[in-house]
Amino acid sequence: MESREVSFLVSKLASAVLDTNVIVYDTFEDSLYHEMARELLDSLDMWVLPLIVLYEYVWLMKELGVNLEDISAKVYEYAWDPKSRVTSGGKDAVRWALAALMEERLSASRFNDKVVLSIAEREGIPLATFDRGLRVQAHRVNVEVLPSSIDVHES
Repeated sequence: MESREVSFLVSKLASAVLDTNVIVYDTFEDSLYHEMARELLDSLDMWVLPLIVLYEYVWLMKELGVNLEDISAKVYEYAWDPKSRVTSGGKDAVRWALAALMEERLSASRFNDKVVLSIAEREGIPLATFDRGLRVQAHRVNVEVLPSSIDVHES
């Protein structure tokens, strides 16, 4: 997807809740969705960054063998960016996530995703994610998903 297409897709959308994979793809320049993630972040006026996303990011970076200094620098880069608003989601996010897991008979391993989705749903803003399963779940509760398509066409 070309840069101008991503910008057009989010030109009317000032903010989005970020899923962990968005910042992971942005971090690694050789990742599949790096350019899409970078362009998406650049096009947004505000990133709503759930604390649980920062926790997942730190854990993943540790698992990938990234040293603590580099992890710390990246967390500061995202969480203290002027575009960033960090949120816990509070008790309501936990309640919503647990109820959704039980209603949909999903594994507790999907809890983090449900917390992130609950924040987007309650704030009435899009969810930015490359997770196909989470994208489907978001559509089910009428949460807009960014980018609108994640199909990668090889040239």
